[in-house]
Amino acid sequence: MARILLTGSTSGIGLAAASRLAEQPHELILHGPEPEHAAAAAATVARGAHPEARISYASADFAEPDAVRALAERLSSDHGRLDVLVNNAAIPGPPSLTLGPAGTDLTYQVNYLAGALLTHLLLPSLGPNGRIVNVASATHFSATLEVDDLDFRRRPYSPSTAYAQSKLAIVTYTNWLAPRISQTVLSIHPGVVATGLLHAMFAIGGVPPAVGGDNLAAATTAHVASGAYLDETRPSEPSVESLDTDLQRELVADTAERLAVALP
Repeated sequence: MARILLTGSTSGIGLAAASRLAEQPHELILHGPEPEHAAAAAATVARGAHPEARISYASADFAEPDAVRALAERLSSDHGRLDVLVNNAAIPGPPSLTLGPAGTDLTYQVNYLAGALLTHLLLPSLGPNGRIVNVASATHFSATLEVDDLDFRRRPYSPSTAYAQSKLAIVTYTNWLAPRISQTVLSIHPGVVATGLLHAMFAIGGVPPAVGGDNLAAATTAHVASGAYLDETRPSEPSVESLDTDLQRELVADTAERLAVALP
């Protein structure tokens, strides 16, 4: 039985992945922004779960860095060892520039910084054979990281630009982290999936959420090297920018300053 934390698991790809993972005798910790009493998704997953699976739910609003810290503290004290961390929580870019409580672009805070902070805080709970799966997107190929203007103080803002920037940050950070920890860390584009998140920014169709969920669930056990980027289930080359070691260092320095932590 693996102990798996899956963030952003109350809708879309996350909910579909949770349903797939629950078919095995895992201990599955679901996360979402909804309060515990309103998390119907956890009950839905539990109804179709393997008889030996254990399903629990933890609430945290990833717009609030302190909520991420509280979640990590709760999980470390309540659950101890963790085998797999899946950083899936994400929002679409809001229609207009929106800053979170820390003064950071809200999309960047929820999609990237929250996952980076949670990873940092839970690394001691991940055994040496543990795994971190960071959900990215093929939109990262269209993005650039201007580390001195991540909050769009100078550049024009658009929802899709903010979203793509957050996903490029995820891939870039994953590439930086891989050689620095003993655990396996990878990033994944789970597919173009027909979810509310996709349709909030792009007027296109996509495959059913179950397909993206299957791809994400498969990444938790895929036999790939640490640092791999998966295009659905296939190892692929990420963007050239994400592999730039100078940019990686700039991003990580900015991330550490924003989160007030010393990253590995």
